[in-house]
Amino acid sequence: MTLTDITVDHRVGLDGRDRGPAVIRIDSSGEIASVSDRAAASPGGEVRTAIPLLADAHAHLGLSDGVEESGDFHTLDHIDRQLGEAARFGIGHVHSLGTDQRWLTTRLIRRLRAGEPGGRAYGYSAGIGFGAVGGWPPELTSPEPRFRPVEAGDARRLVRDMAGLGVRTLKIWIDDLGGSVPKTPVAIAEPIVEEARESGITTFAHVKNHVDAEALVELGIDVLAHSVRDRLLSEDLLDAMARSGTTLVPTLSREDAELSFSLPENPYPKVPLFRTVAGPARLARLGSLRLEFDPADPGHRLEIALENVARAQGRGIAVGLGTDAGFRAKLLGFAEHRELELLGQAGLSTEFCLRAGLDVAQRIFATALTDIVPGAPASFFVVRGNPYDDISATQDIKQVWLAGKSLAGIDSTIPEERS
Repeated sequence: MTLTDITVDHRVGLDGRDRGPAVIRIDSSGEIASVSDRAAASPGGEVRTAIPLLADAHAHLGLSDGVEESGDFHTLDHIDRQLGEAARFGIGHVHSLGTDQRWLTTRLIRRLRAGEPGGRAYGYSAGIGFGAVGGWPPELTSPEPRFRPVEAGDARRLVRDMAGLGVRTLKIWIDDLGGSVPKTPVAIAEPIVEEARESGITTFAHVKNHVDAEALVELGIDVLAHSVRDRLLSEDLLDAMARSGTTLVPTLSREDAELSFSLPENPYPKVPLFRTVAGPARLARLGSLRLEFDPADPGHRLEIALENVARAQGRGIAVGLGTDAGFRAKLLGFAEHRELELLGQAGLSTEFCLRAGLDVAQRIFATALTDIVPGAPASFFVVRGNPYDDISATQDIKQVWLAGKSLAGIDSTIPEERS
């Protein structure tokens, strides 16, 4: 039997904690045979860290190539490329939140049950999301419309419809865009949340405004799928979230991308990981992309969102990793690592930053996520450096293992092999 030994200085647990140096031994089936205290220095004397593959709790598949948005991208070939790209950069679990067509939902659920990702990140579908008639969300680039019930009975029936497909998560959009469009009323959101709870489905809500977050938490929403961005979280709302066990997935990288792509000098193309993820052809197209924002707008929203993450963390509220990646300017494989940096800027320790994309994600959606422990499939990535010193070390990726297979295109070092 051929055994592969990977020697690291730091091994991250699902709780985000550093479990110290280790030799990770992988057998020929791709299973982790053993994890032992390190017996030798890392090859070349470089500091290395092994991290379980991260999970993005808020993304969108089949809507964009990162530059343009079109229904033409809602194909299995394009979605598989997106999931493959995510995996190459240490993202093993991608939650497509509410913008999928029915065929994609059933396909992703079937794949997940089979347990074989085929060299791609595991895709998770929240099915068809719920919005307001004449309001948010727009139909985006997906030809299959969102659910927009006007009666409680219809709302419950549609939740049961999604439950019948096997979805484990659902999304509701609650946003009136500053009073410019209708928003999903509480009388409709309430039966959606109740029926989902009865069906064992975790509910996510797109939210921007404090008043909507208050109403949703009172209804028992499980996850706020953006940070509140119109004001700082009140003590009353923080208390309610803590009591209810509400998870906050702030998608700080959403505002960060909108800010960066609205500036005269976009900082993203100067970031090595962004350049690598984009690739030469797409990078050239992204170089001319400008979002039509006054930079002060996303900048202000980001400032509020960062402070709200700090407030939530200070009250013991679980914070998850999500990005809104999959739209233009928001690239899977980069956005998640940028989100880790931004969570750090909000004041979270590296332990809590990593926990957001591991333990918290596993609890709210990522059922296939595994730890670096004996008996588990080898599903982790190795980086050069110590993220406990600098979280950006997660971006210096040396190799990636997914479901027991080493992915091509990343490895720049060869692990030891034993017969």
